[in-house]
Amino acid sequence: MQSADGAVHMLPALPKEWADGYITGIKARGGFEIKEVSWKDGKIKQLVILSHLGGNLRLRVHQPLQFYSGKKIEKSSGINPNPFYVIESIPEPLAGKNLAGGKTALKEIIEYDVMTEMNKVYTFISQ
Repeated sequence: MQSADGAVHMLPALPKEWADGYITGIKARGGFEIKEVSWKDGKIKQLVILSHLGGNLRLRVHQPLQFYSGKKIEKSSGINPNPFYVIESIPEPLAGKNLAGGKTALKEIIEYDVMTEMNKVYTFISQ
């Protein structure tokens, strides 16, 4: 989990050796606690987040998710209004002209916005 660059990013760099697994009890900025995340074949099965402070949770994942209840989640748009997720200005990276291998293939990213309430738990599952 990473909680920078404007969002809580789940499983951003999962090694292939960890295709199945789970994590409990990690904290993200903005007062979000990842109570549990479990995954199979590199995809999230269930994600449980406790919002200690309330406010917008921008969730960045690599697969479609929905609430446990079956309700759809709103996709994000614009800048995250949560002040804990202000994106710092980052200069353009320098790249060598003679790098081998060309461009790196990146996974598709989906971002969702969930307006949370203080001390409420939110459970998400794969669609």
